[in-house]
Amino acid sequence: MYNDLYLTNIGMVLFVAVLCIFIQKFFKKYLESDQYYYLKDITLIAAWALCGIWAPDGPLRVTIAAGVVAACVGFCQKVSRGKNLRFLYFFVGLGFSLLGPRIAFVEFSQGEYYYLSYFLSILISTLWLGIFPVFFQELDENPGMAGVLLTVSWTLISAVILFSSNNLLDVSQICITGLIFLIVFWNRHIHPYRRLTEPLTALWGTLFAGISIFGVSKGITFYNLAFIPLGFFALPILETLLSVISASFSANPTGNFIFYRKLIKSNKDHVTSISIVSRICCFTAIIVALIQSNMYILFLLFVSSVFILTVINVYFNLEYRVNLKEYNRRPQIWGITIDNISLNYAITQVQHWITSKCAPKMIVTPDALAALRSRKDKKYRNIIKEAELVLPDGFGLITALRILGNRIQERIPGCEFTEHLCQRAAFEGWGIWLLGGKPGVAQKAAESLTQKFPGIIISGLQDGFFKDEESEKICNEIANSNAKILLVGLGVPKQEYWLNDWLYKTNAALGIGVGGTLDILAGNLKRAPKIWQKLGLEWLYRLKQEPWRWKRVIKLPLFLFFVLLTALHIDIYKDEN
Repeated sequence: MYNDLYLTNIGMVLFVAVLCIFIQKFFKKYLESDQYYYLKDITLIAAWALCGIWAPDGPLRVTIAAGVVAACVGFCQKVSRGKNLRFLYFFVGLGFSLLGPRIAFVEFSQGEYYYLSYFLSILISTLWLGIFPVFFQELDENPGMAGVLLTVSWTLISAVILFSSNNLLDVSQICITGLIFLIVFWNRHIHPYRRLTEPLTALWGTLFAGISIFGVSKGITFYNLAFIPLGFFALPILETLLSVISASFSANPTGNFIFYRKLIKSNKDHVTSISIVSRICCFTAIIVALIQSNMYILFLLFVSSVFILTVINVYFNLEYRVNLKEYNRRPQIWGITIDNISLNYAITQVQHWITSKCAPKMIVTPDALAALRSRKDKKYRNIIKEAELVLPDGFGLITALRILGNRIQERIPGCEFTEHLCQRAAFEGWGIWLLGGKPGVAQKAAESLTQKFPGIIISGLQDGFFKDEESEKICNEIANSNAKILLVGLGVPKQEYWLNDWLYKTNAALGIGVGGTLDILAGNLKRAPKIWQKLGLEWLYRLKQEPWRWKRVIKLPLFLFFVLLTALHIDIYKDEN
């Protein structure tokens, strides 16, 4: 009878999985990419919640409930930018410890047991449950890392539990459910250029921590289950400890992902680096499993690991290297190429440039009107072509690319990219030079950045009202300041012209035209509310604040006209190159 309940629950899980597939297929054609992924996250969390409601076992329901609550905390993190809400995960862990299984004892190698007191058991269990969501979120700072490690680690610990000689029917239930949902939402988790974001890392981190101690109440010790995830994440944990120690004794801390950065610095691409890190983590987990398990389980672990890593490797190669036309890695419009990447991957690329001391690089963030200008402005078009990264800024440009059959995974507004870049610069100790805006704007922007990102280094600043003959003097000042990042807000296309002519003389590692971002940072302009951004009306909100921009806005119908001509293959425009 008890086994029948679990079989029935598995049937319900399969039904929910089919329903999730239907929801994804139905809404894909109606939603924008960011809205679609947001829907995926909600659907996955709701599916787990349904499975928890009809779960036949009380501790099973508590474990799933803890994961769902942690995901809700993750959503709060996501919508409240800049607010540190990670401490709430420890309250989730406390609730789990009070209502569900706890780490009640530890087994030593001689077969002896040490039984923890009631309060010590709650304390350790709370810390264990609370730390894993935070740890997964740290991993997720590097695009693709958390998804790959999560998939492989879940497979490994599932193999240990499913093929264990102990009666762990309820734990197996979570593992089967988790593996089914990972398959159903495969594209959401296995993507080399996309983060899982806070809700999913919180969900999976809590569930992963929960099942590692779930069997304590069933006779499986913490010693046997907990060391599997500790073995798998040995490399990331070691790098995190080195980062903490480095931050304590050095003014320029190393940061996380030390090994990953070494691979990038040695000219390995992002996908290859992620794959190598995953293999090393998988190997360490197998070594730990060898110590803890018999040879039969070790063989199953080995087969599972090889299979999942092979599938991921093949998937990466087929989807993101060979079939470039389908993935649209670098779509084009009127001769200019747009980089179809995530914001986090762009930040990672900048970090690689700076740490590897490459030649000065330039980033361009064109919108619809910038693309329109490139049709007749040869110099501006060539600057975009030669830029190391071309990030899709405007909603109109992304819409145009979609009309032309190119799906952009993420819009990267220049102001948002700049803020994330400044945040990373504050952590890494990179100097930033601000150039542009009316007198006093750069100063206000510097004050705002200093307040928002404590520790940021503003190497210098200069307003945009300077003569051409003063450019060389400004370049010398930038070079002497040892600034790594140069933010130029002179407006399009003047800022791109200036960077193209003078960037190499500044000795800065990166130059980027930021347009009106300096005014936004200074507080002179406000960014459009989220609803305006979602509706693609950010240009209208900007026009409301700066009515003089109407001359630019009236060119948008002309842009749309040329896009339609291009889509119909009747556009007479021919790229010279």
